Amino acid sequence: MAIFVAPNGAPLNLRDELERLRGVVTDMEALARGEYPGRAVLADAPLIDGWALGSRTTHCLAGRVTGHPVLASGRLARTSDLWILAPSHGFARTLSRVYRLGRPYESDGRDGE
Repeated sequence: MAIFVAPNGAPLNLRDELERLRGVVTDMEALARGEYPGRAVLADAPLIDGWALGSRTTHCLAGRVTGHPVLASGRLARTSDLWILAPSHGFARTLSRVYRLGRPYESDGRDGE
């Protein structure tokens, strides 16, 4: 999930994502208290049969980092999951932290050769 911020400052799909996240946080807080979904909740929940653990790709940023608390300056790196991208406002928010955005990548036309 990533929230893209338009040049006019309007965050796209923000309200919908906030509601989803509130639901996840509520369920995680209940789990921390030792509470699990009750019979009524599970009875209304969709069934997934023949399930297996899977994975999906998600947005992140890649580039050279400077001033990172763990990574050496100038190192090529990929961020954790991208949550907010606001290039017109000079920042991005990943799962771990806020990044200042420098220049975007510019291809020299030789990518993939």
